[in-house]
Amino acid sequence: MKYLKKRKKEIIISLMIVGIMAIICLIFYKPMMAIFKNPQALRLQLQSFDILGYVVLAMIMAFQVIFVFLPGEIIEIMAGFIYGPIGGLIVCMLGSAIGSILIYLFVKKLGTPFIDRLIGLEKIKQIHFLNDPQKRNILLFIVFFIPGTPKDILTYFIPLTDMKLSAFLFITTIARIPSIITSTIGGHAIGVENYVFSIIVFVITGIISLGGILFYKKINQNKAIEYHL
Repeated sequence: MKYLKKRKKEIIISLMIVGIMAIICLIFYKPMMAIFKNPQALRLQLQSFDILGYVVLAMIMAFQVIFVFLPGEIIEIMAGFIYGPIGGLIVCMLGSAIGSILIYLFVKKLGTPFIDRLIGLEKIKQIHFLNDPQKRNILLFIVFFIPGTPKDILTYFIPLTDMKLSAFLFITTIARIPSIITSTIGGHAIGVENYVFSIIVFVITGIISLGGILFYKKINQNKAIEYHL
């Protein structure tokens, strides 16, 4: 019981995420099944929305960046499915940039109390390199560059440092390219019914993601720093 009380916040958040994911699965079950029944027809239908489709998908991507518990890979795969590897990459990067800018402005405006209520400052103490300007930017670029690392949660912590918006935006958008392009390539392969290639892409991405997670844990392992946020 004591353990449950201590972990009450995490348990509630986890249950909310499971509930949201269940609702999303129920909503998108039939459309997703339609993809495999006639992917080309659905692809052409979605492409017919022209510029509106790009705008809507970019806004959905921005929404995902802001609400970090939502899986961005699904949106990236959908972008690749509809607009191809490069078109999907562009729309996802645009959405990511919009979401990142909004986060930066909110955090700068509301400060540490906002992050403490939203996420908790205990988590930032585990990211020892954020207040080390000599290592911070290059390590953050590597973390965002490798698929599988916790990119979206970091976008809330970075504005608490002295990093400028230009550097923040460069890292949180340009460095995401490998992570996004692997998903859009896989999504495009599904769209052209090359399922074997899509599986290969996702398996390779999964292996790289595992390496990214291990790398992220390694650079934070047994490190402590005093924060003055």
